[in-house]
Amino acid sequence: MLEINKIYNMDCLEGMKEIENNYIKLIVTSPPYYNAKDYSHWDTYQDYLIWLEEVFTECYRVLNDGRICCVNISVIIEPRTKRSEESKRIALPFHFVNIMESIGFKFLEDIIWVKPEGAVKNRNGRFSLDRQPVQYKPNVVNEYILVFQKPMKGLIDKIVRSYTGEIKQNSLIADGYERTNIWYMNPETKSEHPAPYPQELSDKCIRYYSYINDTILDPFMGSGTTAITCINTNRNYIGFELNKEYYEIAKNRINKHIIDNNLQDKYSLIA
Repeated sequence: MLEINKIYNMDCLEGMKEIENNYIKLIVTSPPYYNAKDYSHWDTYQDYLIWLEEVFTECYRVLNDGRICCVNISVIIEPRTKRSEESKRIALPFHFVNIMESIGFKFLEDIIWVKPEGAVKNRNGRFSLDRQPVQYKPNVVNEYILVFQKPMKGLIDKIVRSYTGEIKQNSLIADGYERTNIWYMNPETKSEHPAPYPQELSDKCIRYYSYINDTILDPFMGSGTTAITCINTNRNYIGFELNKEYYEIAKNRINKHIIDNNLQDKYSLIA
């Protein structure tokens, strides 16, 4: 069994084999984009979907019954390779729901993360000049946080009743929580990772779907955002990051956060 409150520089498929069945209380993650960044490449889109199914089948095994899996994912835009071709949008979130349901997950929520229009690529430049029908392309300002549950016997109230005392009281969600499935959040712009999700996204998912002292898994830790939230909210974490450069970024960022906030008594520095 792996140690908690550590990230591991390894393939998550190999790493999750070291985690016991039903051990994890919440999964919060964002899979690598399909061929959209320099660190992720598959020969075909079908290969990518097969790989996602392998990863989240293992996530299903390690996740505790009745617990939640939050996945930040977005439609993919494949740029055209030459002038005579068109760019293409791939409906990954909708394909992903089918994959998760085939694994056994129950679909719960489609939370829509809305970014400022100025933070996204302009797609309607040609249309703004010509205003010709059919040429219209909206600027894509949203990503999804798809929320799934591993089925359990009985109702989710059983999980709530399993927590008592200070843990239950201190895990209560404060006023100002999101009342709808439309979440307005600015993207992260200062990270050394090319595709980070904002700390606010991780904060909300972990506060809304876990209790203090729960252990959270992020199979694609990236720059360490999920771990930072766990530290800030008194949760435990396990994370995997295959890319050595990003692993070092995450490790250094987590260690600095622990030192700056004098939290060495609860969270050990990552060697």
